[in-house]
Amino acid sequence: MKRLLVVLAFMMFFVGGVPALVFFWNYFSDYVSSQDSLRVEMPSPQELPLGGKTVFNLRGTGFSKDITASLILDVNSHGAIVGSLPLEGVYNKSLLSGDYLYLANTYGGLKVLDVSNPLQPELLREYQNGRSIFDIYRHDGYLYLCCGKSGVSILRIRQDGTLQHVSDIAVKNRAISCRILHGNLFVAEGEGGLSVYDVQDPAQARLMNTLMSESFVANVAIFEDLLYLLVDAKRIEIYQPAELRTLQLVGSVQPSEKIFDFAVHQQHLYIAGEAGVSLYDLDKPRKPEFLQQWVDFGSARKLFPGAEQIYVSDNFSGLRSIVAGAIESSAYISLNINPRTISETTNYLYIAGTNRGLLVVDKRKLSLQQAIPTINTSGSVQDLFISKNRLYIADGRGGVLLKNLDAESEEVTTVSSRWGKSFVVKDNLLFVAQGKQGIEVLDISDPGDPQSVAAWDHCSSLRLAVSKNYLLSSNGVSGLNVIDISDVQHPVIKKGLADVHILDVAAENGLIYVASKNEGLIIYERVENGKLNRIGQIQTPFPANQFDYAAAVDVKGDFAYVANGRSGLLIIAVKNPREPRIISSIDIPGICKGIKLQGDKAFVSSHRGGISVVDIANPEKPHLVSNIFLSGLSRGLQVVDDIIYVAQRDRGVVAVPAPVVAEKVKIVSAEQMQVTLPSPTKPGRYSLQIGSLRESVVKAGVVNYQ
Repeated sequence: MKRLLVVLAFMMFFVGGVPALVFFWNYFSDYVSSQDSLRVEMPSPQELPLGGKTVFNLRGTGFSKDITASLILDVNSHGAIVGSLPLEGVYNKSLLSGDYLYLANTYGGLKVLDVSNPLQPELLREYQNGRSIFDIYRHDGYLYLCCGKSGVSILRIRQDGTLQHVSDIAVKNRAISCRILHGNLFVAEGEGGLSVYDVQDPAQARLMNTLMSESFVANVAIFEDLLYLLVDAKRIEIYQPAELRTLQLVGSVQPSEKIFDFAVHQQHLYIAGEAGVSLYDLDKPRKPEFLQQWVDFGSARKLFPGAEQIYVSDNFSGLRSIVAGAIESSAYISLNINPRTISETTNYLYIAGTNRGLLVVDKRKLSLQQAIPTINTSGSVQDLFISKNRLYIADGRGGVLLKNLDAESEEVTTVSSRWGKSFVVKDNLLFVAQGKQGIEVLDISDPGDPQSVAAWDHCSSLRLAVSKNYLLSSNGVSGLNVIDISDVQHPVIKKGLADVHILDVAAENGLIYVASKNEGLIIYERVENGKLNRIGQIQTPFPANQFDYAAAVDVKGDFAYVANGRSGLLIIAVKNPREPRIISSIDIPGICKGIKLQGDKAFVSSHRGGISVVDIANPEKPHLVSNIFLSGLSRGLQVVDDIIYVAQRDRGVVAVPAPVVAEKVKIVSAEQMQVTLPSPTKPGRYSLQIGSLRESVVKAGVVNYQ
């Protein structure tokens, strides 16, 4: 590595001269001076009442004067994950039989795992390699695998958990889901309808009938002697099998919204739709009776029947559980995996999904209460704005919403039905970018009673900024409009920018900062009549092309902060805007897409990385204070009273306590230090995060505040 650094230094000196070499040294000096990797031994867990300080005497390696420490609320249930097995691919279904777990892979066939020791699952065998498997069904000692266009494969389960191939059933379309009733195998074939096979002898399966060929049948379930079918994603149809393998329609349930999934469990029918999860009583199986609906979901896409409850996946990285009769669902369980299948035992959940393999979760360690609840919406949250404890939500499908953060009620009111993309405020006017629907102006003199005062349908907009009496409206590939807002009833569009693909825009001290897709950070000055004049653009020396994807920009004083996609956070000195220069950068987990500056902290939201809190008291040496993993984030983020409100698209708005920063970090040696931390304000299970200039380490569940 050192030889490579020397070679790069000489290259940069000959190409870029002394300035390039200076940049190189600033960039790599921290690396050269701190070769020991950061490692922290697990401290003894503590139980403390709120208000009490905690002190940790830590041992490890890589301790230096630049170390930071903080407590972060465990909002991810990571401490409940007690086992795992890395596996490639996407897993759609699972089935548990004794000590053996069968996992269906979208492209990689069937995996058989030995889970006799839940803490150390082992891959035992693989079958049907290369096939796509969408469903697993067990009946009388046989497994029936729905393999898409490859049909249905039937395998016998041996006593040792291994499988013996018995036969294959060719289908006309594709096998998605199957169940057996009275010796007949009913196969949901999507747009091919429903096929019926005689499988009394699994080795000699025979096609008996093809039904509902004009419908899209996606799922099949059995209750008593009836078939429940998901048809056209619109309704659940209930059928009584008749003679000659035909079906008689005896009932149906048709919600007003699209159906994503359904399940039959303990005399109840559960339907996951756009509005939440609906529950029906099956005391009269032909006429399900509506009982209740859970709407405290940002998104309910898949249902997994458990022993006593139904687990609900949001298609991002977590679960809730619901029980018939309970008014609310359980707290959100975030596991950093997109759950697509779950199998359950008395104490454990076996969860598989997308490209993370298998996770084993100890149900006894799951937190049942979330310190601060999620604010649920019916659409896709894009941006947030808070004024006097009123939270404004820009929702891409639900419009502009308003929540009183002081109220105990979870009620969210609709301010505008027009799409919401982003906000910017000037005095008592809140400007709302609404995509193709234009821009709306709200008077928020009374934050609890906003009034729409103007709507500009002709101004398509995605991101906004304000510079004196001008509104800067970016529209992605279409560039930037400069709008004179001296009279909001009669806005005047000035000449803007048409040749720049803009991802974000910020304004500070009469200058306009544009984060562009292809040109990094560009700086403009606003001259007479609103015209923009390009005066600066960051140019980095070869080979250190620093810009990956300048997704967002914020400016404070003499520095611009750029959320730079996969390359973390860039900090740029702009005291001389005609010659901006990168002074530092820091790696951030995930793909950075949003940034909010507050005090000496930068809060960065990232795709697949959550919220990262960066200490920018010294912009030349930023520190990663902590990282809180949350999935499905959009750019919206606000920090009020040590609470971080962040937009999670379909899941709504989640509010988590800001990290509790250490009062004192005493470095005893490179292998020993003492950390003193104040009490958080919220009860719960907290993890300790230790950070250096180059990396960070998290020790989960080190203290539980009650």
